[in-house]
Amino acid sequence: MYMKDWIEKLDDFIKMSGSELLNHAGKISHEEAKIKAELEYEKYKERSKDQLTQVEKDFIQNFKNAQKQLEHGKDKNGER
Repeated sequence: MYMKDWIEKLDDFIKMSGSELLNHAGKISHEEAKIKAELEYEKYKERSKDQLTQVEKDFIQNFKNAQKQLEHGKDKNGER
């Protein structure tokens, strides 16, 4: 498979997904795109900094489960 073939496959995939193909170099400079990406990432970080990750949520849930087992006098194996 040649590069031309990969380009055609990628274009077909983009069209199939309902997106528009970009047939020119674009209107935004590399520096402008980089600045915009950094600003958007900062906004994302600010929004998500108070949200727990899935790992943290799982840890808290496991901790609560262990706490309940201890309160009922049972260990992991269900024994007292």
